[in-house]
Amino acid sequence: MVHEEVRDQGCHLAVQIQITILLQSLNMKSIFESPRLLLLLLIVVSLITVNPRVNGWNEASRMALTQSLVEHQSFIIDESVFVNGGDKVFINEHFYSDKPVLPSLLAAVIYTPLYTLGLKLDYGWNLSYYFIIFFTIKVFWIASIFAFRRALTFTAVEASNYPWLLFIYAFSSLAFTWSTSFNNHSLAASSMMIAFMFYLKAKSSQGDVSLFWAGLFFGFAAAVDIPTGVFLIGFGLLTFINFKLYSGNVKYWIAAFLPIGSHLIINYSISGSLLPVQIFYEYFIYEGSPWDDTALLSGVGSNSILFTFKYALSCLLGVKGFLWYNPLLFVFTGLLIQNARTMQAFQRESQVILIATLVLMSYYFIFSSNYGGWSFSIRWFVPCLPLIFFYSFDVTKVLRSDWSRFGFYGLVIVSTFIAFVGAINPWSNQLQHQIPLIANLKQITGFLF
Repeated sequence: MVHEEVRDQGCHLAVQIQITILLQSLNMKSIFESPRLLLLLLIVVSLITVNPRVNGWNEASRMALTQSLVEHQSFIIDESVFVNGGDKVFINEHFYSDKPVLPSLLAAVIYTPLYTLGLKLDYGWNLSYYFIIFFTIKVFWIASIFAFRRALTFTAVEASNYPWLLFIYAFSSLAFTWSTSFNNHSLAASSMMIAFMFYLKAKSSQGDVSLFWAGLFFGFAAAVDIPTGVFLIGFGLLTFINFKLYSGNVKYWIAAFLPIGSHLIINYSISGSLLPVQIFYEYFIYEGSPWDDTALLSGVGSNSILFTFKYALSCLLGVKGFLWYNPLLFVFTGLLIQNARTMQAFQRESQVILIATLVLMSYYFIFSSNYGGWSFSIRWFVPCLPLIFFYSFDVTKVLRSDWSRFGFYGLVIVSTFIAFVGAINPWSNQLQHQIPLIANLKQITGFLF
């Protein structure tokens, strides 16, 4: 037992030294150790990694609703400059965005004073769009990093190890990539880590107030990215069966209903149904509609068993494969499974995260076939990343040799490189190349030469 502890400490120290060298070479170790300097760094990174240009139908649809809410006080997007995009539905002789409403409502809060000052949303490089992304997506992303830092305090990791774990969490996955544009996946991903941190805080201190905030952020994630609701349900069940948390279960669900209820009320006012407009194919039938093929629409129809299996493999290991674009998942998913199987401090939480991730991915395997359209890997799975990357706290368990340590260090470098390449354009232009990584690299060379 003693020899194993000494060996673990040695492996841990070796990995810490390796990544610390990287941070020190960039003069960043002290920054990651100081909350104030870390905040300053993240703000600076955020300022220079915003892509303030509406790149495609997805962003156009969200900005169409944002613009209509502010300029016309309406959910109808007929008068928006972005109305010509394809991500819209036609209901009662009017066009509406087919996206969940809450992200655009959040953007409208930022756009209102900007519009008053004369800064109007439009195509091309746009200052209003820049501020909208920064004060919504980026603020949530920064908050999630500090939430992760707080979540580490509920593990056995020493504070001296936080810098390299924070670096990995912040910059070594597609969660960073998707924080550069306005999208619901980044909002959901950030919200999930914030919610998880409050859940751990409630579990540790038996605090009902923390459980309220956990429910609120899990609920917000579900309202902006509906399939992530499976995590809300999973952790809600944990609060019900955990005697220490049972007293706060009602507060958890009340808080969760605030964003979800708002979403449902608005959805009902638009379509007359509580169900998402995305699942009604008839709403996508209008003159000039690009959706004459139902296979291009996610959630409208289900796939055969054989196609689902092939499609799942392709989503994970194909040219846009989620595992290839997040190489550290090969390590952290193993740690998640290990924690779910063995009696450890986070066994039940690990089981919920594992099952919920499988359910979310299976939903897309069964009800989609277009790989998320033009995107840097599979954007739908991004909300799962923060909770899986939480298991970086346990990484020393798999670092038993020089080769494993070298391999892990290499994965960190490769993952960070991929994430930054993706940040150039999360909505990769498939006209450049069918492989998003190559498409973005070609886009970079196009800027330089």
